[in-house]
Amino acid sequence: MTIPSTIRRVVTRRAIVGLVLAVLTVSIGQAAGAPPPKRRTHKVVMEATQYQPATITVKAGDTIEWVNKDLFPHTASSAEAKFNSEAIAAGATWKFTPKVKGDFTYTCIFHPTMKGQLRVQ
Repeated sequence: MTIPSTIRRVVTRRAIVGLVLAVLTVSIGQAAGAPPPKRRTHKVVMEATQYQPATITVKAGDTIEWVNKDLFPHTASSAEAKFNSEAIAAGATWKFTPKVKGDFTYTCIFHPTMKGQLRVQ
């Protein structure tokens, strides 16, 4: 049995339209109900008058936690990223969550040779 070409074209078009609608419905449903991206917390250790790691790459919305393991206070201060931890006492921590993408340098205002780089993607 052969199917006339006009019927084949109509069936094929309907199948294509149905497939496209199904894909769009699934895509829209996933976008609307998709869980928010997972946020991470990254650590930067301040020890021996250095930031470890000296350069850290995070995603916008992630949190960076600076941990002071030295016996004296430090800061994480960046004019361009508009964050300033103020003094982080020995044994204390400070957290910052960047919302803007870019590369930002920061330093300790007490120890100007202490420099770090924050890369936000």
